[in-house]
Amino acid sequence: MVLAVAWGLFGGLVEGAVLVTKQLLGGRMSLFGTEALWLAPLALAGLFGLLGVVYAVLGAVLGWLRIPRVAVTFWASLAALGVIAQFEGIHWLAGAVLALGIGGGLGRALADRAARLAARAVGVMATVLALAAVGQRAVDGWLERTALARPGASAEHPNVLLLVLDTVRAWNVGWYGYGRNTTPLLDRRFEQGVIFDRALATAPWTLPSHASMFTGRFPADLSAGWASRLDGTYPTVAEVLTQAGFATGGFVANYRYTGASTGLARGFSRYEDYPADAPEAFRMLALTRRALRSPRLQQWLVQRRIFESKYAEDVNREFLDWVDRRTDRPFFGFINYIDAHSPYLPPTPYDTAFNRGVDQERLSEQYVAGVTRVFGPGPIPSNLLTEYLDGYDGSLRYQDAQIDSLLNALERRGRLKNTIVVLTSDHGEHFGEHGLIQHGNSLFLPLLHVPLVVWAPGLVPGGLRIGAPTSLRNLAATLLDLARVEASSIPGQSLARLWGPDSLDVPPDTLLSEVDWHPSLTKFPPSPLLEGSLRSLLVDSLHYIRRSDGVEELYHLGRDFLEARNLAGAPQYRAALLDARGKLEAVTRGLPGPTVR
Repeated sequence: MVLAVAWGLFGGLVEGAVLVTKQLLGGRMSLFGTEALWLAPLALAGLFGLLGVVYAVLGAVLGWLRIPRVAVTFWASLAALGVIAQFEGIHWLAGAVLALGIGGGLGRALADRAARLAARAVGVMATVLALAAVGQRAVDGWLERTALARPGASAEHPNVLLLVLDTVRAWNVGWYGYGRNTTPLLDRRFEQGVIFDRALATAPWTLPSHASMFTGRFPADLSAGWASRLDGTYPTVAEVLTQAGFATGGFVANYRYTGASTGLARGFSRYEDYPADAPEAFRMLALTRRALRSPRLQQWLVQRRIFESKYAEDVNREFLDWVDRRTDRPFFGFINYIDAHSPYLPPTPYDTAFNRGVDQERLSEQYVAGVTRVFGPGPIPSNLLTEYLDGYDGSLRYQDAQIDSLLNALERRGRLKNTIVVLTSDHGEHFGEHGLIQHGNSLFLPLLHVPLVVWAPGLVPGGLRIGAPTSLRNLAATLLDLARVEASSIPGQSLARLWGPDSLDVPPDTLLSEVDWHPSLTKFPPSPLLEGSLRSLLVDSLHYIRRSDGVEELYHLGRDFLEARNLAGAPQYRAALLDARGKLEAVTRGLPGPTVR
């Protein structure tokens, strides 16, 4: 048992170091925080401890298992296998042989001193882990105090609260006319706000869309991709507002693709992402992540709602705890909600808001089947889409209640009257349109058309709808404008100009969106991406989409909002096609070309 725990702690330390090193030195996302340095060892030690019980029972029957050299070889090989598994390019069989070779060598070298060294190592490593955990908390606190040491912004600056509803498309939101009552509380509240009817995301998945909102730049300008983090090339809204004396806090539910390892935390004086709990700790281990590829295990986890995310009530609580300690200066708060993301399993009673009851086992089975294999030819099963949509809408209803509760809590604290709330989404979701499900796999409107509302009674106009198409790229400039902070380092134009006295003179927005292909997209039904990239541009009522291999699509949204008829080959639209092609080339001139990142 001592050997098991010792090798678990040692192997976990190496695994955690590999995860953090990949992130810090390689510019790549580990999708885990620096907590991996002390959480991974604890997780692996716990796992090895359980296996140690089994080993001990077998050792009572099979005496040769108690031979020190055999025991050291076994545990050292298992620890080495976990480290080797961190490198995806190594075949599992080659990794097993290499791990056995390492374990055998260590077994020969350490057999005579195994018991004595293991007991001492457990004590030393436990002390190191305790110091690392305490030290990380201390460093985080020191960094926040340092950021707040500069003079605070004056009281004339309002608070700004950015709420991003991950995976929420405008089509399913009440204030855009959806037939189901998914957002009754926010529908009433936002009657006193500014609603943008045609807001478009710059990317159809989380990280590049958030990066664009934070920097005011198009995704092709940025390093953020499927495996690469947002680097420090361009400043973020949080950096500018921290320098201006705001308290800046980020609280994210989708800690996989908005966690600190993605680079989105840059500039925030406080950033709450990865939970230090058992499920997250075990997910850090490479062997566990390999096991999670099993559809049966995924289904079991989905049924029990063990996701890589937090509920809305959790991030609300984290945000309010932070606000309660920040009364000396205005704040910029960012909250990312992910309740509407697949597998669309809202908590009770919202799981039955739009159906007679969800069969959790069937739904989780369908979900896992949908994301672990490509559907065959033909339409996606209608029963699957119905289950998905019911759960999705129920999740929106839950989110509606939680956001309203958050705003009520701010009002009770007296913090809402000077707070400007901006609510939007990073991208939408497919529910069978164009034969697709989920997101990241097209540039059609279900993924790009997102809600956007600015609400602050007394601070911004009420009861106003903006029909002009707008890009979320301009959200960064808008947030700074609303906060009354000037920053020439953030490009774009504030959307507040659209409700100002000169709104009729505002030039049309640049409505560019893009996405790169990634191997994980093969899990979805056949995608227009194939193995290339897509860029699209909205020109008046025409939506032009161009693939990196030159294939073009053109849709007239005024006559064909569902984008069912591709007009790229229609003779009467030849001039329009050439015009859209030329404008896309002009807009993207100087931007890096689409690449597989």
